[in-house]
Amino acid sequence: MHSVLAQVNIYSQNFSTAGLPAGWQNVDASSVGGVAGKWQRKTSQYGFASTTSTNGFYMFISYAASNDNKPEDGQLITSAINCSQYANVALQFDHYFLTRYSNNTNSQGTVLISTDNVTWTEVYAVNETTDADAQVRIDISQLAAYQSSVYIKFRYTGSWDGFWGVDDIKLFIPQVLDVAVTNITLDKYVGLADHTVTGTVSNEGAMVLSDFELTYQDGSNAPVTQQFTGLNIQPFATYNFSFNQKLTMATAEAHNLTVTATSPNGGADGNVNNNSFSKLVTSLSGIPAKAVLIEEFTTAACQYCPDGTTVMNEILGNNPHTVLGVGVHAGFGTDAMTTSDHSTLAGLYTSGAPAAMIDRVLFKGEAEIGTDRGSWEDYALMQKDVSVPLAVSATTTYDANTRQLNVEASAKFYGPVKDSLRINAYIVEDSVSGSGSGYSQVNAYNTDNTSEWYQKGNPIVGFQHRHVGRQLFGGPWGSSNSIPEQTVDGDVFTQSYNRVLPATWDADQVTVIVFVQKWSSNVNNRPIINAIEVGLNDTKSSEVIPSVYVPSTGIAEVQSNISQVSVYPNPTTDILNIAYTVNSNTNVSFEVSSLIGETLTSFAPSAKANGAYRTQLNTSDFANGVYFVNVIENGKTVSTQKFVVNK
Repeated sequence: MHSVLAQVNIYSQNFSTAGLPAGWQNVDASSVGGVAGKWQRKTSQYGFASTTSTNGFYMFISYAASNDNKPEDGQLITSAINCSQYANVALQFDHYFLTRYSNNTNSQGTVLISTDNVTWTEVYAVNETTDADAQVRIDISQLAAYQSSVYIKFRYTGSWDGFWGVDDIKLFIPQVLDVAVTNITLDKYVGLADHTVTGTVSNEGAMVLSDFELTYQDGSNAPVTQQFTGLNIQPFATYNFSFNQKLTMATAEAHNLTVTATSPNGGADGNVNNNSFSKLVTSLSGIPAKAVLIEEFTTAACQYCPDGTTVMNEILGNNPHTVLGVGVHAGFGTDAMTTSDHSTLAGLYTSGAPAAMIDRVLFKGEAEIGTDRGSWEDYALMQKDVSVPLAVSATTTYDANTRQLNVEASAKFYGPVKDSLRINAYIVEDSVSGSGSGYSQVNAYNTDNTSEWYQKGNPIVGFQHRHVGRQLFGGPWGSSNSIPEQTVDGDVFTQSYNRVLPATWDADQVTVIVFVQKWSSNVNNRPIINAIEVGLNDTKSSEVIPSVYVPSTGIAEVQSNISQVSVYPNPTTDILNIAYTVNSNTNVSFEVSSLIGETLTSFAPSAKANGAYRTQLNTSDFANGVYFVNVIENGKTVSTQKFVVNK
């Protein structure tokens, strides 16, 4: 959570004491007679991680084991807070809102202010489409300044929809002028190019912010300063900045980039502790292709897991070689295919099945790493676009007579990386079946004529369990010491594994997935970086596009929600990668033209959420020469990049 420093507190409440705070009200205002539910004090629930959540927080839990069809209206109301001495008043709180089921979309959380506990004014609202896991800061001066009694109401409305947790509630006096740099949006790993430095600033002060000065510095290199003027940034609103002078990244190296803000509205900043933001950005000599690993929690005893199989098969079919799948037999009991590693992963990352880990990433707004099947493909597509610093290779040798399997798993780095990374590998057997309750699949869809499992039986005898993870060579967390803490461009590290395959395993259905994962003491920060799948007696490596530095063309980019645009390799032969970052939800399209302005090809507009993206242009039919690609946002060209085809 982002913290606000150097502020004068008027009131705070973190629910560290059992029971409702003195003077507070916990009201069930449901229209069904006051029986639909109230807010509850918790110390651990659904992964809520506010600043002091382990000491207590309040949550309205709409979701329950069954739907009681009662509309809920839970209201948590503070005691009267005296703000009579203050001209500027701001509200801050941590919260976590989630809708449990996609078909239940009527739930909402609202924050209201009153000076008499009768007439209320809404100042904030959250639902499944908004920023539902964050720290919120709101300027409430117009309602609360110089008022002797200020009440705050947290109101949840819904019906069997999900939950809303709030904690660390605070009223404070913001500084008059306070500009904060809150993010650098340049990707963590980039190609060799001149990159635009972009990011976000926040107005943490009480005055509207009209101008400020920003400086970026790459390590000990000379700083670059730019004035930003003519702005209208309201208190606690943000602004996406973009420097005109690009940062040169001509070799594979780590860039310790810092952006600092000064002189808000030409005056002194009241809080210098939040003026700077730093980020390590590494330029790579090659851009490795990224493959995503989905680990699906499933068991024979899970009645809804046949649908998980359907969803997984569709995703893998839609994304061959770029999305890989493993069945982890745990999460809803166990079965004949469960391993101890399966149980370890399920114990940490899911509360049931079917669920799946997508690169073992905890996505924003999710309560746990094991996510619902409605999100699997969306998250997998997000992860496909993540830039990674390493390629993965796998070589397998298998002797059919002795059933001896040997695996050589390698990771090659294309830039310096300082992190705790480890090599690991799965043995995966596809289409596993057997007899008895350990294999026969319980089927909730036997009478559902919209399902592929309609009239297949309940349980399904002889069910083909797909992509079964038979063994994790390095255990759940990978082989320790397989990769050193510090790597440089060109480093290659190899880990050997071997096993005699049991006679009951069908070697014709066996593959190996080699992957590199991060180790951290934080169990929610152990993502998978890259992966590759290989058959027996085969070798595969991640595709890598060499990154060749080409100085900036000098063609200007206009201010937009799209930044960090680059093209590579440049010159190119058959494939040109167009890399860019979306800073706010928008529509993106591309148009490619010749040197004389003739349009050669175009891409239809596509809606993009915040994040880094890479689009490929097939140039195999282009003649040698100079071309331009226009990046278009909502019908307006916001960046033009020059590239050369040289075969």
